[in-house]
Amino acid sequence: MSGKKGFALVSLKYFVPAEDVRDLVSVYYLFDVDQPKFADNERAAIAQLRFLLEGTADLSFANGETSYGAKDSMLVGPSTGAMHFDVKGPFRMFGVGLLPTGWAALTKKSAADFTDKAVPANKIFTDEIDKSLELLRNCQSAEEMTAWADRIFRDLRHRVKPEVEAFTRMVDEWLSSEPSPPVSALMARSEQSSRQVLRMVNKLYGMPPKYLARKYRALRAARAYAEHNEEELLELVDAFYDQSHMIREVKFFAGTTPTKLRVAEGETARLIDQRSDLKGKIAPLTSDT
Repeated sequence: MSGKKGFALVSLKYFVPAEDVRDLVSVYYLFDVDQPKFADNERAAIAQLRFLLEGTADLSFANGETSYGAKDSMLVGPSTGAMHFDVKGPFRMFGVGLLPTGWAALTKKSAADFTDKAVPANKIFTDEIDKSLELLRNCQSAEEMTAWADRIFRDLRHRVKPEVEAFTRMVDEWLSSEPSPPVSALMARSEQSSRQVLRMVNKLYGMPPKYLARKYRALRAARAYAEHNEEELLELVDAFYDQSHMIREVKFFAGTTPTKLRVAEGETARLIDQRSDLKGKIAPLTSDT
């Protein structure tokens, strides 16, 4: 969205994490709104660590039961459907997409306890998070912010347990294996019991495997609609009951209709789709959805 003289009123820019932290972080981003108010939907996502450098926002979740008045820094859990936000600007936010391994290393908490929730970051972390917010507010460029974030997550590497890293790799490969992978295929990949697999997926991803597959199926379709990828859409439609089912699922998880995705009417959806430009540099599940 641009102003009369071409100045961007709403801007979302993505940045690639350093190679040695890409198994912890999906992507960094800087979201700017240079107007008094802005409201839109945000597609279902993985967990996020967000620093509000300027302005405030209200964030509500798909379950319709929780909303959060955002300011300063916040930890947002995995979401089960599209979210809605109302921004009071001027607004500026630096965000970090937390992959399941990164979530485990950073929080040491079950993602299931934070699904469709947001909490002030200083309630989860030490007072250092407030110092980090101040540091980010004083940064002169996005490159300074991403360099800081790379250092933080590089220092967390010692917390990564090899078994957690191997488990998330297995789940991600399962999710990427086909448009609608059956849970039985995930169980077949693991030497753990079905109960253990279910517990670990909930703990790291915030939702059961069946729902997780449903979520990524819809987000993959949303990206295909936005890119006008008719060949992929033909492949994906077989993963749904019918085309009307696919349309409903896309709207629920992406927060906008396939028609609007095609014509780029959803401002935030259009901006989020820029992630596909980073394909090959970030986690495939991030660039593909």
